Amino acid sequence: MYDTTARTISPQLIKAYRQAHYVVNQAGQSITLRIGQISTPLAKLMANEDVTSAAFLTAFNPYSQELGEGKNESAQRKLIADLRALHVSVISGEGKDPAGHWPGEPSLLALGICMQDAEILSDRYGQNAFVWIGNGDAMPNLRLRHPIALPSEQDAQEWINLLPTPLQAGALQLPLTELAWVMASPDGELTHWLDASSWDLSVTWPMARPDGSAMGIGTELDRVFKLISAGIQRFS
Repeated sequence: MYDTTARTISPQLIKAYRQAHYVVNQAGQSITLRIGQISTPLAKLMANEDVTSAAFLTAFNPYSQELGEGKNESAQRKLIADLRALHVSVISGEGKDPAGHWPGEPSLLALGICMQDAEILSDRYGQNAFVWIGNGDAMPNLRLRHPIALPSEQDAQEWINLLPTPLQAGALQLPLTELAWVMASPDGELTHWLDASSWDLSVTWPMARPDGSAMGIGTELDRVFKLISAGIQRFS
């Protein structure tokens, strides 16, 4: 078991996890999972296996630090043995960086695993996070195992300076605790979180806040509530 005392995860690393592609290799075909996006192929696979939960796990590169091929493969074999001991179905996969900045990590989709066991295994193999699918709708969520690291005032200001000018004012109004989560958001969501005037009720919003919570201002549920309160009964 790894020592997790006072460990944190940088916003940049969380962003990389959220933008990664989690590929499942099933029967000669690939299913690509994205955080916050429902996967119809995975939903069908889970229904066929008669399970309502799954986790995408790896033992490679604890805390996202390269461990070396031999040690990684040894840890992965132990993870496979642990999963077999739980009597869950296991399918091979790979975590990939769509930008190609870091090599893919061999991973495993554990079908039917419970949340507690997934957390235990993630901690056992020193992982910052894992991908959790908690129901038959098959929407992957990122489950962090440590708190986010708050940026310094200087780092925050440097990040804000790189934003498009229209978004800088919104970023400057946020305390560091909230700004850290926005810094961890995929690039495609920045306008949504930093410029409320851009919100369009007819367009789907992010499924969760930058901190991963499903409820809150600017989430998809918030959009639906606004539509209902506006008296719109049917929408596409």
